[in-house]
Amino acid sequence: MPTQPGYRYRRSAVTEARHGQDRVVAVRRRPRRKLIGVLVVIVLLVPAGLLAAKSLYGTMTGTVVDPETAAQSPVSPSPSLNPNDPFDGTPAAKYLPADQGIVVPTAVKAGVWSAKEVGTVLTKTKEVLLAARTDPKVLGGDPTSYVEALAPNVREQVKEAIVSGTDTLGYVTNLGAGYTLGAPIRGVGSLAVTTGSLKQLIVRADVVWVYPLAGPLPEESTGAGVRLVVLHTVESYEWFPSKGFADEDQGARPGEGERAVFNADCPKYLKGALALPATPVQDPVEGNEAVFVATTPLTSFPTGC
Repeated sequence: MPTQPGYRYRRSAVTEARHGQDRVVAVRRRPRRKLIGVLVVIVLLVPAGLLAAKSLYGTMTGTVVDPETAAQSPVSPSPSLNPNDPFDGTPAAKYLPADQGIVVPTAVKAGVWSAKEVGTVLTKTKEVLLAARTDPKVLGGDPTSYVEALAPNVREQVKEAIVSGTDTLGYVTNLGAGYTLGAPIRGVGSLAVTTGSLKQLIVRADVVWVYPLAGPLPEESTGAGVRLVVLHTVESYEWFPSKGFADEDQGARPGEGERAVFNADCPKYLKGALALPATPVQDPVEGNEAVFVATTPLTSFPTGC
């Protein structure tokens, strides 16, 4: 079932945030003011309040999958599954660790940015993504390493959004209470570069993150991938050139994005954390292999919660 995106723009010193939440929860909206002073970009430093930077959570619409309704024709678990390998029997069995599975394209000149500068931004964006989605401290609820990788003038607001719980998964991945990683996170995806109207670089990251979780799971749950939570994120980060922009604007700024989740506990997901379903599931991957593929549209994910 197609997701219904909502829009939110990061607030700054003079702009208000416009909030959108997952389609399965109540949506609150606040108007945002029109930008002013954009035409003086060339000759003046532009403070944070004048940038049209959008929140990653802005169009981040969460599609959660209920394995009980998504799985088709449950069958007995395969005796060949390796109990010590949570990826066994799933497409993720062939995936690389997340830091190796994200493909960075060859850097080429883009707008006012040289090929070398684009390459640097691509590398830094990948580092930001890995901090957000795989750093052990971030997974445990401490977003410091991610927040410090962002532009100075968005750090406080982003941290507030993460800590609040409402916007957490729009920026970073947190694990639910009682859950840890049972193995290294695997991932597959790519980065792409475009330029914006203010000469900024916009890096779009389309990644499938596969989290093998150790922690509470009903004894009746069986089958391949039963301990995997799949999080597919399409995120963007904006980087502004040093010329014409203030120092506090330099660095990664979260932009538009959306996400979909498979085999997750709905109540915990809606509170900003990943956890395994609290009710028994059998062979959750059966018939849903496409959720592991980066080219699968998020609107094609089966829906549950």
